[in-house]
Order: sequence, then C-alpha cells, then structure tokens
Amino acid sequence: MSVRKLGLLAFVIGAAVIWALPAATLGQGGERKRADDVLREATQRLGASVQQTVEQTTGAVRQTTRRSAENVRSTTKKVQGNLKTTAGQSGKQQTRAPAADPQVQPPLRGDNPHGQGTVGVVDVMPSAERPFPDSTDEGADSGEETIVGRSRGEQQADGSYRGHITILELFGSEVAGVNTVEGEAKDGPLQPLQEGVLDPLCTGSGVCLQVLTAKSSSTSTGSSNDFAVTRAAVGGPGGLTVGAAESNGTITEDANCQTSTGSSRAADVRASGNVVASAASSSSTSKACRGQAEQTTQESSVINLGGTGVPLPDPGCANGTPDTRFSPLSPLAVIVCNADEQGGSGTRQALDVFVLSAGGTSLAQDSTAQAESKAVAPPETGGPAAPQCSDGVDKDGDGVADAADPGCHTDGNANNPASFNPNDNSEANAAAPPGGGGGGGDDDGDKPQCSDGRDNDGDGVADERDPGCHTDGNADNAASFDPDDDDERNDDGGGAGGAGGGGDGDGGARDLDRSSLPFTGTDVIGLALAGLLVLAGGLVLRRREDLLPR
Repeated sequence: MSVRKLGLLAFVIGAAVIWALPAATLGQGGERKRADDVLREATQRLGASVQQTVEQTTGAVRQTTRRSAENVRSTTKKVQGNLKTTAGQSGKQQTRAPAADPQVQPPLRGDNPHGQGTVGVVDVMPSAERPFPDSTDEGADSGEETIVGRSRGEQQADGSYRGHITILELFGSEVAGVNTVEGEAKDGPLQPLQEGVLDPLCTGSGVCLQVLTAKSSSTSTGSSNDFAVTRAAVGGPGGLTVGAAESNGTITEDANCQTSTGSSRAADVRASGNVVASAASSSSTSKACRGQAEQTTQESSVINLGGTGVPLPDPGCANGTPDTRFSPLSPLAVIVCNADEQGGSGTRQALDVFVLSAGGTSLAQDSTAQAESKAVAPPETGGPAAPQCSDGVDKDGDGVADAADPGCHTDGNANNPASFNPNDNSEANAAAPPGGGGGGGDDDGDKPQCSDGRDNDGDGVADERDPGCHTDGNADNAASFDPDDDDERNDDGGGAGGAGGGGDGDGGARDLDRSSLPFTGTDVIGLALAGLLVLAGGLVLRRREDLLPR
C-alpha cells in the first residue's frame, strides 16, 4: 500500500474516532440533551399557555354561574317567604320538633356548644320547629330573612373552636361578616379607619368613638366575638359611655368545665359605670362541668331608666318576668317580653313583636336583643389530663394532632404507625439532625431514604423526584429510580454525563469514573487523544507524500 493511501486511511480512522465520540455516549451527549431540553421547554410553554386559557375561561364561567345562582337563590327565598302558609311549610328543616307555643319558646340556633348574641332579626312566617339551623354555618339557612349584628363563638363537631360575626345577612346570604378558626384573630371592614383616624383622635382629645366594631378571635380553648354598630366614650373610665346595637358571643374551656355566654343590647347609656338608660338587653350563660349538672342563668329587660324597669307595654316587661305576653292588639300584633327557654341550653329574647298572629302562626316576627348559650362538659378522662399526643387537640399549632403529628412519633415520621407514641406529652417536632438528614437511614424508621416520603437532603424534593435516588441522576427517568437507595444526596457530577460521584457512592453505574463512557468504562480522554494522534499521523504522511518527488 502506498504512503498516500496509508495517510488517507489514517486520516479517515482519526476523523471517524473523533466523530464517534458524541455517539458513544449512548444518547447522553450534549447535542441530544440540548435538543431534548428545547423540545421540553417548548412543550411546557405550550402547556402553560393552554392551561392559562382554560383557567381564564373556567373562571369567567364560574363567576357567571355563581352570580346566576345567587340571583336564583335570592328570588327563590323571596317566593318561599310569600308562599308560606303554615309552620310546616316554612322552608326550614322538617325533622325538628315543633314548639307547643313558639311565641314564648325562642329557638336555639344549632345544637352544638356555643354562645351567641344577636342585635335584631326579621323572620317572615317564622317556623315553630326547634332548633333552628345555625345561620353562620356555610350552606346553612336558618330561614330568617334579615339578621343584624350576630356574634357567635362555638365548638365544632371535631372539637375545634370557631368564631363568626354576621354584620348583615339578607334572605339567607351574608352581606358582610368576620370568621375565625383556631389561631386566628380578625377585625371588621372598618378597622383601618378605626386605627388610622378614630384611635388617634381618642388619644389626642379624650373623645373616643368606635364605628362598626367586629372583633373575632379563636384559640384551641375557645372563641370570643364582639360586635357594635357604634360606641362612644367621653371623660375616661369614670365618664359617659354610649353603645348602640351591640352583641357578644363567647365560649371557653378549661380542664374540667366549658362555659358559653351570649348577650346583646339595642342601646345603653352609662355614667361612671352605672346604667343611665338602656333599651332591649338580654344575656344567657351556660356552664357544664364534669360530674355536675349544667347551670344556665338568663336575664333581660326592655326599657330601663336609672336602674329601674319601665312597665311598658306590660308590667312584666319592667322586672324581667319571663314570657310576658301583651296581646290587647291581637291579632294585629302580639308583643312578648323576656321570652325564655331552658333545658340543656338557654335562649332569651328581650322583645318580640308578632304581626298578624293567629292559631300559633304569624305573618312576621321582629325580634330585638337575642341571647343564647349551650355548654357541654369536657369528656371524662378517668385520671389526669390526657397526654398531648392523645388529646385530639393540635397543641403545637402545626395543623395536625396526635398520630398525624410528626412530633408524636419517635422517628419524626407521621407515616410510620409503628413509631407513634400516644403517651408523649409534647407534640413539638424534634429538631432535624445536622447535615440535612443525609448519610444513612437510622433516623428514618425501617424505610430507605428514597422510600420514606421525606426530603432528607434538603433540596426540596424527595424519593422518586430526587435526582439522588436515580442511578443516572435523572429524576425524569422512571426506569433509573432506586427505592432501596438509603442516601438522597445528589452526586456532584450527576446529570447528563451519567451520575458521577467518585467511587464511594451507591455502587453500580454511579461508581463509574467521571471520565468514562456510560456502561462501557471506556476512557473518553484516552480515546480522544488516540484519535487525534492517528489523525495527526495521517496528515504527516500525506504531507510527506506531497514532498516526495513523483
């Protein structure tokens, strides 16, 4: 073979070796990866654009549907109010027991533990059934057409506490209100005006004014709720105070007892703490303790001047006599003062006016200053208070309790039933070990780090979503996921080049040298140098051939 042919052959071999290097990486090279990345980015952008369009369209449809539903509900409610002809047709729940004399048996609203006060209510064709649904529950409708200033603190079915203030409700739809759950404290819509204008005025002039106060706060042991249309004070604690349209609803619990209180007042004027004049006020308090009968105390008044009741419209209205009925104007109107109902709970209403009342039914009821309360004793424990990990209460405020709280597990893993310790008296989560949880699985129960559902290396992903749990370092490759890997830490060279990491990692493909081709162990640098040498040799031979005489 001639020198020219040898040189040409060496040139071809060298070029082929260098050209084959990217292909030798079995699809892991930069060109293919860059193409995959471009394709993936384009797909993601297209998907995001489609999703945004769908969300905008869905939002518009949902908003239109909600407005239509509200209009239908309002219209339906008005029609129902016009069509009611008997208490059984009132549209309120039909499974409750009817009251024998609904005018002097005011309804409890909801049968759960609560304290509630309401400034005023208008009810068209009031139902005789008891109890009423709790109007502050989402989706519930007490059947009362207008509610003003209702404050309620309650314990829910799961044992947690909740507070709610209805500033105004019309035809079953709340116009304005405040709601709190455990750990929350909220104010009404005019609180910025109060803090920015009225409070500084009070500090500077001594004339203090509150407008549309609505304060609600709830904790793991109770809820407190306070409402007032207006309050004014002049002259400090010993001066003159005036309140209009006020209500309060609270409920509290300690280790042995639960106490709930509801109160309301239409108007109240005091000087140095003493009553100057008041109109339509009521209160109800219930207390239930372990091993004791529930205690309920209630009182109300219609008109009070200087601490003395005014006998209008009936003498019984002056001294708080329960269930005082004034009916000379019947059937045009019946007035009831101090309507009172007790028995496991208490309801008290200062003043009720029933319009066109006959045969136990009325066209409408106008009620002023309602109060009600119900308490249930904490359950018996048979000894000291239950440990925090067995009391059903979220004591550390992380949103979970008992078996669902990592702080109640010896390994900090809420998904491991075997590690739950019901006798632990602290739900606080143990501090994470130094180093982000890497290096071994002794603190993760019986599961490897790549199967325990936890982000052990602190990179924001866990298990199959963590590149450190894939033999090739590629979290998008489901085939490379190793659930038995007990180290989520990512190797320094992980990614497109084949999961580098030195020789003391997880073994297998991850033990390959960074300079080796995947699966073969071939030295990339050595192969590249060899190709360059062959190429250089071919060029030299060709050059030499050109120099030789022909």
